[in-house]
Amino acid sequence: AERIFASASYRVDASSNFSPKHRWGHFWSLGAGWLINKESWFNAPWVGMLKLKASIGSQGNDGIGSNRYRKTWSIRNYGGYVGVSPESLGNESITWETNTNLNIGTDFDLFRGRLSGSVEYFYRLTSDMLYFFSYPMSTGYSGIYDNVGDMSNTGIEVALNGNLMRRKNFSWDAYMNFTHYVNRIVIIP
Repeated sequence: AERIFASASYRVDASSNFSPKHRWGHFWSLGAGWLINKESWFNAPWVGMLKLKASIGSQGNDGIGSNRYRKTWSIRNYGGYVGVSPESLGNESITWETNTNLNIGTDFDLFRGRLSGSVEYFYRLTSDMLYFFSYPMSTGYSGIYDNVGDMSNTGIEVALNGNLMRRKNFSWDAYMNFTHYVNRIVIIP
């Protein structure tokens, strides 16, 4: 009866940025919404829409460039002679950085569309963060990528839309968005 909504997804991604042993990432999501104002027991004529919603899911990040798991060499000209020098030091154990997101909130439309918006709490955990460690140039390498730790982001977001004036051929709206969040390093070597 268009009161309760649900969604689910599961995906498997592969990236050639990682070794064949760590190439595959598994990501998922779940979401649900409940239109409370469509329930038979709900009686508030000034409420056009009131929805509770929640979602949780994960996605991956492989944005480190190609072949970071391989040791690479460059062919160079050394005074007219062909030479080979180290280019990058690979790390076969690097894998996907994973972001897991939790959102809980409400959407609303009040007073025949005069005031609408949403209020949401969010929590995001970034795990296996991809980070480039610099090495001394005397090693012949600039550094190496590795999965180094976890970071969390927690916050509240409020978005409001107010219809200040509504005429036959004219409408004046005001939008406001407030966000408060805290970033925290959970684990780092």
